[in-house]
Amino acid sequence: MRIPCDTRDNLKYMKSKILFVGCFIAPAFLFAQNSIKGQVQSVSNEPLIGASIKLLDKQQGAITNLDGHFQLENVLETDRLVVTYLGYEPDTLDPVFDQPMQITLQESGEALEQVTVQARSESVVDEAPFLNILITESELQKAACCNLSESFETNASVDVSYADAVTGTKMIQMMGLDGRYVLISREGIPNIRGLNSRLGLTYVPGTWIQSIDVGKGAGTVINGYESMTGQINVDLFKPESMDTWYLNGYLNSFGRLEINANHQIPISEKWSSGVLFHASQMSSEIDGNDDGFMDLPKGRQLNFLNRYKYEGDRLSAQIGVNLFMSDNAGGQKGFDFNSDLSTSSMYGYEMDTRKAEVFGKLGMIYPDKPTQSWGFQYSLSYQDFNGGAGRRIYRGIEKTAYGNFIYQNILGSSFHQYKTGASFLYDEFAETFDSNTPSGLDTAMYRTEKVPGLFFEYNFIPNERITVVAGARTDFHNLFGTYFTPRVHARWEFVPNWTLRGSLGKGYRTPNALMENSAVWVSARELVFNAELKPEESWNSGVSVAGNLTVDDRPLSIVADYFYTGFQNQLVYDQDVSSELLVINNLHKGSYANSFQIEASYPITERLNAKAAYKRYEMKMTTNGILQQIPLQSQDRFFMNLSYATLYDKWKADMTLNWNGPMRIPNTSESPVEFRQPSESPDFFMLNAQVSRGFRWGSIYLGGENILNFKQSNPIIDPENPFGSNFDASMTWGPIAGRVIYTGIRYKIN
Repeated sequence: MRIPCDTRDNLKYMKSKILFVGCFIAPAFLFAQNSIKGQVQSVSNEPLIGASIKLLDKQQGAITNLDGHFQLENVLETDRLVVTYLGYEPDTLDPVFDQPMQITLQESGEALEQVTVQARSESVVDEAPFLNILITESELQKAACCNLSESFETNASVDVSYADAVTGTKMIQMMGLDGRYVLISREGIPNIRGLNSRLGLTYVPGTWIQSIDVGKGAGTVINGYESMTGQINVDLFKPESMDTWYLNGYLNSFGRLEINANHQIPISEKWSSGVLFHASQMSSEIDGNDDGFMDLPKGRQLNFLNRYKYEGDRLSAQIGVNLFMSDNAGGQKGFDFNSDLSTSSMYGYEMDTRKAEVFGKLGMIYPDKPTQSWGFQYSLSYQDFNGGAGRRIYRGIEKTAYGNFIYQNILGSSFHQYKTGASFLYDEFAETFDSNTPSGLDTAMYRTEKVPGLFFEYNFIPNERITVVAGARTDFHNLFGTYFTPRVHARWEFVPNWTLRGSLGKGYRTPNALMENSAVWVSARELVFNAELKPEESWNSGVSVAGNLTVDDRPLSIVADYFYTGFQNQLVYDQDVSSELLVINNLHKGSYANSFQIEASYPITERLNAKAAYKRYEMKMTTNGILQQIPLQSQDRFFMNLSYATLYDKWKADMTLNWNGPMRIPNTSESPVEFRQPSESPDFFMLNAQVSRGFRWGSIYLGGENILNFKQSNPIIDPENPFGSNFDASMTWGPIAGRVIYTGIRYKIN
């Protein structure tokens, strides 16, 4: 068939028009310019701060902010993104324009092989300049983990024990020293401190926790001057990444019942919200040693947290509210909630706590200046404590305001990074204490602390093997003068898979004598304040080495560390002066702690993992004029954990064994013969285990604590006469309650 000439001319004309228009339209589609935004995180959902996002073969790029977020302008559809972060495998991917990008980086080769075998439940954070152990959600679920104080049972770096035989308070120790010397923060904001530094661990439900960072040694200057022996940062489940529904129910053989509910509430493209709820109750009176005292106090608790998150083109923001209520009643059997301690014929313990807090963050990124960002963290809280033990009545109120502004950028290149900023801390304390001791000591303590501060931290990262962080802060305390806090951390991967770390730093904290030691409450000892309280001050230094060896084609991971803490001033609770006195005094020098730990983990088979640790502590303090071992703390400890999982984690089983060596007991030589205590406690073992069955919707679990049923015999001195002069429930070196069996269910809607 032949086409007429005029038709051929028309086709040529139409083709030329299409080609002409296409020359202008096609590039418009092909090279359309847009902005992209997103978040860079690890496989454990931890935001990676300072990760680099660059356009392939271009100079244009961005660096993630404090929440791991970034924004990049003028991105073409033909561009490719290159995402890099120290210690992680780089990734190259296409841009996404219609929604925020969620970028997950894997740890670099050698480290990835190690932690994959361990299911990434717990591992040393490879890129951290100081020794930092990350505990993920899967590690926390190896135990019941009802609250933060019980979240370290399968971790060797943090020790957990009971404070006394009446209040049931669980306390932590790190590097052989009391947990009050550890800065405990929630997502970078100091959280468990002040009047709740002892009780606050039980106020954080375990089902709210996404992960925990355990940092040993002096922490970063960015979060304040109160980190003396370590820093524990708790990350809660976040609105944008939490499950639609997460429900947890728990019941144990002592009658403790818990209900937990987490719920994600999507609002819009830029707004999200999350609700966390916890309720628990224990009303049983457990007295396993028949001394007439409850081994654990009765308790009831309600905890509610709701927060909102906004993720804009440049601005990100969070705001949350936390409301909390807790009532505890212990002591002699029959003592109940809302009893009047001053008139009760029974010896009782009561502590009613109320808390309200508003907290949040603001952050800004600059697309035209991708290395630059700033963030602001804040918290406002009110806490009310009302209770006491025996005839000793306590009331405490704490009001706190905290703000921390952080600016980060680079100096010339990404080899030189810095963070600087300013903070402000306001604490108002009002405490009254009626001791009802022979001296008639009645104490009213009112204290207002106003502490503005400035800080600067420099990071030198010439390559993936070396990191040096040097920082300092200056804080201006209205009561105690100027605090200067220098800290240095260094990391060196001296051979592949082996990293050496070192740290040196100073720390300060203001003690709260009445709330930080239960010995003040639960004995007939007369309280003696020998001097006006002053801030505690210490230096901490340490070294660690971490790496892995190949044994039978499987990685044997080893971590060894040594830390020294020396106090220039410390608050001392001296029980050695006399069995009738508790002397509280400032100690200038004459107090230090040496800590050595070696830990190894190894996959015995593809599905059976083992880890073990030995810890040696030398902790000495001057009491009664003698430099001697701190009482009621073991010098030698051994830890072992075995974990097994079938394919797809259908069945999981975990067992943890702890051996605690002998502990020095305070001097009781002046007591009547029948009430004298030995100079040293026996050693003992603690065994915990749990089995869980996984389903598509969640899991059910069954476990036991203190399975060997070891109990300290006669933990209370003279329990028949609780208001007599020899009564003392503070000589606790072992568990009071016996074996407990528990069961629970976890239900998820993703």
